[in-house]
Amino acid sequence: MKNLLVALLFFGSILSANAQFLNWGVKAGLNYNANGDLFLVYDDVISDPFSSDQELGYHFGLLAEIKLPLFLYIRPELLYTHTESSYPIEDGEAKLKMDRIDIPVLLGFRVFKIGRFFLGPNFQYIVNTDLSASENIANIKTVGYDDFNVAAQVGIGLNFGRFGTDIRWETGLIDTEALFEVNGITEVGGVAVDTDSTQFLLSVYWKFERAK
Repeated sequence: MKNLLVALLFFGSILSANAQFLNWGVKAGLNYNANGDLFLVYDDVISDPFSSDQELGYHFGLLAEIKLPLFLYIRPELLYTHTESSYPIEDGEAKLKMDRIDIPVLLGFRVFKIGRFFLGPNFQYIVNTDLSASENIANIKTVGYDDFNVAAQVGIGLNFGRFGTDIRWETGLIDTEALFEVNGITEVGGVAVDTDSTQFLLSVYWKFERAK
């Protein structure tokens, strides 16, 4: 929670310090996500890793655009993001669902009137993790997870007046994991999942009038 509050204060300080140069907006979109590997734990013996298959998720939230000289701008965003990843494990499948608060802070470059290129960090606060599996692993309970991560984003976009769209690639910069306890019908004692994700994001947005 402390990391989330710091990130929110950072987001707010950027906006308040540059209010006279702001454009506001709302955005939403889809993310094509894959988390890190999943490991089964048998009495302190860790299995070989199971790789993640990519799944669709979604995101929505707010954006602001701070104009700088030389066709540059800064775009802080405040987003709610839902991701899903599936893992083929032994004779079944496990699925990890995560909910996050994301705060990307991106430096962008405008190309002519409609094009743009941008990159920057994305500060992530995980608020929920849920792991489900087929019947060979049952009664899964979350033990704990790393709630803060930093990722890097890079992307391109098009802007048509107030309406715009962009596509991004994102990868985690910090190793994070979630731990789950299993009390099912097999000898599996627990599950560990690398939660630093790699994903593509496709978004659309609408900007309001510039702040006076």
